[in-house]
Amino acid sequence: MRPRVPEMPEPHSVHVLGVRFHNLTRSEAARAIAALAMADGKSYVVKPYSEFMPRAFRDTAVRDVLNAAQLCLADGVGILWAAHYLLLRGGPFRAIVQLPLSLASLALDSGALRGVLKENMAGVDLTWEMLSRLEEAGAAVYLLGGREYELRGARARIEERLPELRIAGARHGHFAPGGAENEEVVAAINAAAPQALLVAMGFPLQEQWIAANLPRLSVNVAVAEGGSFSFISGATRRAPLWMRRSGLEWLFRLLRQPSRLRRQLAIPAFIWLVVRERFGAGRAIPHG
Repeated sequence: MRPRVPEMPEPHSVHVLGVRFHNLTRSEAARAIAALAMADGKSYVVKPYSEFMPRAFRDTAVRDVLNAAQLCLADGVGILWAAHYLLLRGGPFRAIVQLPLSLASLALDSGALRGVLKENMAGVDLTWEMLSRLEEAGAAVYLLGGREYELRGARARIEERLPELRIAGARHGHFAPGGAENEEVVAAINAAAPQALLVAMGFPLQEQWIAANLPRLSVNVAVAEGGSFSFISGATRRAPLWMRRSGLEWLFRLLRQPSRLRRQLAIPAFIWLVVRERFGAGRAIPHG
């Protein structure tokens, strides 16, 4: 008999740039995903990162996909900073004065940002905790995405660390999202019949693919995983623990991969959009 996974209550949420983020700890999120995997129905989970928020702000279709998710979780301290900054009191003058101090807390005391959103999901850290909960629940998992060598490495590491977790199948993510090849991918997943599907194809392709194909998939929950398979496999090295705790993992990745600079340029745009929202009527208000 499979262990019973307790149902999670509906979490509170916080809005940032029109995207609803659910206010959970990493442990609560992992347990919630395991509960979705073992429940009837179809749902999906997304983990937006601050550098992708300008795209979601500009593109209504992308924003709608994020907001339709059963769980939208904050990946990175940038989202925690935005939620915190938007709830600070004061008009435009105080908003300007508070901005440098608020941004400094990202590096100096990132724990101070947890007053509005409980915790940074830190992508791959949540993935490991989620997989552990799925193992406990007796769920089967399918891995979709990444390059072939990343997928092989990720599967091997998962099987080594969580030997009781059932991996129903795995396939790389380099295929045309429409047409015959896509139909083959859907058919392969349905033949494996996993409870949970992890999709690592990059933002926003993975979220759009999940939303478009979930109605035809024999899975209970699909989770957008970004670059998790690359980290799990060891193909991409993580920042030292002190940098992760200080919210500086983005800087470590930029120093190791200067080609990421173009993506990182979205961060100043994200900050500007948040400041603009603070000046306007829109605020990050918790909702029950």
